[in-house]
Amino acid sequence: MNRFLISAGFALAALFTQGQTMFHISNVTISEKDNVRRGQDVSAQVVGSEGQDRLVMFDQDGMRAKAQVRIHTHNSRRSSVKDGAVYVTFVIHLKVDGDNDKREVKKTFYGDQERITHFKEKFTIKKGINVRVITVEFDGKLE
Repeated sequence: MNRFLISAGFALAALFTQGQTMFHISNVTISEKDNVRRGQDVSAQVVGSEGQDRLVMFDQDGMRAKAQVRIHTHNSRRSSVKDGAVYVTFVIHLKVDGDNDKREVKKTFYGDQERITHFKEKFTIKKGINVRVITVEFDGKLE
């Protein structure tokens, strides 16, 4: 019984000592014509160094903006530059009055490059002859 508890303790310790990747979203703005609304700063913890998570950045008046981040690395025996790279795919989901749209943006960070980026994506929502152009803008940071 004691062996089981000791081995379970070591397994839990190994699990918690793995590196955690944090993804932070800040300075969220949703703009439509002259109407600029601010969203909330949010953070997500990705277990280990690879994985994905979704964050709700804005949810007001029938409009909802979410960001999904997928992080992965690439093992390359032929290129030390590619071997040290972190590949991040950002998917921005926008839901306005029941209509859904999304944009996918891929970023590559090499070596010790600072993992900070800025996003500015325009969404066009059409209902009949009415057209709404909504801009989602935010800063993203990986740690």
